[in-house]
Amino acid sequence: MSGKLFKHAFFAASALLGLLSVAAIAESDKDKELVLATVQALLDGWRATDAAMLEAALHPDFREVTFHLMDGKWDFAAVDRQKLIGLMAKIDKGSWDDRLVDPVVLVDGPIAVVWSHYRFTVHYTEGGVAQAPVHCGIETFQLYRIDGTWKIVNFADTHSDLCS
Repeated sequence: MSGKLFKHAFFAASALLGLLSVAAIAESDKDKELVLATVQALLDGWRATDAAMLEAALHPDFREVTFHLMDGKWDFAAVDRQKLIGLMAKIDKGSWDDRLVDPVVLVDGPIAVVWSHYRFTVHYTEGGVAQAPVHCGIETFQLYRIDGTWKIVNFADTHSDLCS
């Protein structure tokens, strides 16, 4: 192969790799947006007490794990999909307000993770007085892409009442 032909082939291969890298980055950004949209659909479903929104966002084998800081010790609790969806019928619309703070989204093929600080406010009335206690911590979501759709398989959070 002549030097000139080699340079043209090298340039063409480099350009093709550059285009493929740009396409991969664009696809990755789109996946990150879709992953975050799925997590947001869960949070919006909680806020709206909309069981159908939860059904759409959660994988059939979904599991939630919470670590609650109480008296200096971490208490562990697990909830399955049906129990979480069943809670929607027991709370008032707008009672749960979960807000992510600076979420980080990682995607590799059919698996994704969202890691974020959060602030969760529970609105209710007790004895005629409006209450809005807040807890905070870290939430993590593990998602799988199944048949082209992202589904939340696992959710875990730390729950602290010591929020600023």
